[in-house]
Amino acid sequence: MMEQTYVVTTAPELDGVHFLHSNKCQVLPDQDLEELGTFDTCKPAFEKAAETYAPLNGCALCCPDCYEKG
Repeated sequence: MMEQTYVVTTAPELDGVHFLHSNKCQVLPDQDLEELGTFDTCKPAFEKAAETYAPLNGCALCCPDCYEKG
């Protein structure tokens, strides 16, 4: 898989949840983002974001392997 840069929403979205996105996501918010770095998959990016942001979920569109249905 190709490396991607991942970001996390610093301001909570739906129900107070922060979301992990790839920087190429079609629904990427245009503000309140923190860049996490470049990773092979969303999982290490999710772990890094989880150190600071909770609750946290992956974007269903760009990070389906890290997305958990509510």
